[in-house]
Amino acid sequence: METGFGLHGIRLLDFTFVPTAPIMAQAYPGSAWRGAFGHALKRMVCAMRLRPCDGCPLASVCIYPALFGSGSAQDGSRPYILCPDRPPKDGILRPGEPVQLRMTLLPSAGPAAPYAVRALLTAAANGLTARRVPLDCIEIRDGATGLRIDPSAPLPDPVTLLCPPAPMSVRLRITTPLRIRLRGDLLTGRSLLPQHLLAAADRRLRFLGLPRPERGTEAACPALETLRFADPRFGWLETTRFSSRQNASMQLGGIVGEATLDLRLASHVWPLLWAASILHLGKGASMGFGRVALEAL
Repeated sequence: METGFGLHGIRLLDFTFVPTAPIMAQAYPGSAWRGAFGHALKRMVCAMRLRPCDGCPLASVCIYPALFGSGSAQDGSRPYILCPDRPPKDGILRPGEPVQLRMTLLPSAGPAAPYAVRALLTAAANGLTARRVPLDCIEIRDGATGLRIDPSAPLPDPVTLLCPPAPMSVRLRITTPLRIRLRGDLLTGRSLLPQHLLAAADRRLRFLGLPRPERGTEAACPALETLRFADPRFGWLETTRFSSRQNASMQLGGIVGEATLDLRLASHVWPLLWAASILHLGKGASMGFGRVALEAL
């Protein structure tokens, strides 16, 4: 049965880079990419000689605050997601070996989309990590169509991603640390329930200003109240990221792992799960954290 639900005005851009020298990368390098991306974007668009955004007379019309404004609420509504592949087990990105990164641009990115692409290319060319090792972009593809994109040409039009029919069951994998709170407390692998993911997906859609499914976490039915993961294998992974804004290393732990979910009596929650697989969930979603991969069974 078709769901009729979709995400409109989305751009999925798949970049392939190759390092010009070895790079020792973090286990989840999205933070390094976002930091380099932000610096490149501000240098590109700031007309006030890189002054702080707070109190800037151009802040209301500038592209940079729209993508990098501060505040916890802003973190959940950033109109982009940078999701690089994990590096090899030894953490070394080697010269000539491809590095994949998906940039998801959401509808609210609007006219900032071409700037975001150019800033990411500039960030890679300027180099990642403290050593500033450049990465060459060898290809960009449209993640929705698979077609190659000419970086010197206008971006292709955004697309509508349609939610596929609900499967009978789904294997759910949290592949990058998921960090969500319930009444102020961080959820762990032991306390995580399907309802928590559904509520987080609903909040994410709301913060981003995207349409929400007609039926979701608010749907009152016994099946939703009793929905549970089968064979959950969730754990907690602590990871370290460097915040250039605070000039300090920060711990960002979260839930990783997998479980199976039977949807035969609760197929109406499928659109929210599917949206979570596109948009990521929880703190740090814009830098690739909280990635939820789904496999229909």
